[in-house]
Amino acid sequence: MLVLLGLLVGFVASLPPGPINLFSFSQALRFGFWKSISIRLTVAVLDAVYCYAFIVFTSYLTSFLDRWVFVLRLVGSLVMVVAGLYLLRLARTHRLQRLDLSTPPPRRGSPAALTFMLYVSSPTLPVFWLTVATIFTSHGVVTHHGIKPVLLAISCGLGSLVYYMIVAKLGEKLQTMMKPRFFEMAYAILAIVLFLLAAIAGGRTILSLLFSAN
Repeated sequence: MLVLLGLLVGFVASLPPGPINLFSFSQALRFGFWKSISIRLTVAVLDAVYCYAFIVFTSYLTSFLDRWVFVLRLVGSLVMVVAGLYLLRLARTHRLQRLDLSTPPPRRGSPAALTFMLYVSSPTLPVFWLTVATIFTSHGVVTHHGIKPVLLAISCGLGSLVYYMIVAKLGEKLQTMMKPRFFEMAYAILAIVLFLLAAIAGGRTILSLLFSAN
């Protein structure tokens, strides 16, 4: 029962559209299912780590969030801008390859590292896992020690992995169905969405700082 609950929580945690979803989908769309699997494994491992950490170290992590939430928001905005620029670069190189078949494929860099940065700089994910930890511990589903928090954390990671595998399969199917120009437009649109998310997050952070100063 605990494992099924963890799978459900991990799956639901991944549903809201956000920078990680957009980036994961774009990589599956560009490189296919298996060549982008490092992104999905990164998210799954981080979901499991966050779930376990917040169950066991709730008080410490809550004080950390209170102290560094503004920094996380600003860093998260910056990372989203970097991810958007990465997608624009993909759109450009894809266009060059389409126009000139002799153009060599671009170096991919490290999408898993960028995924890691998107995850750890997100201010909303810690709040989500803090809520999950509070609900489960307060209702006696798990305690702060023993095997139960480990099982729940692993199950949550597997649940999110299932979701991102489905997203990646969708991206891979679109890869085989769509014309080359579609990818250029898709990367550009996803990059613009990331820029908008970064602007909103950064703007809210700056406004909250200004109001708190007053």
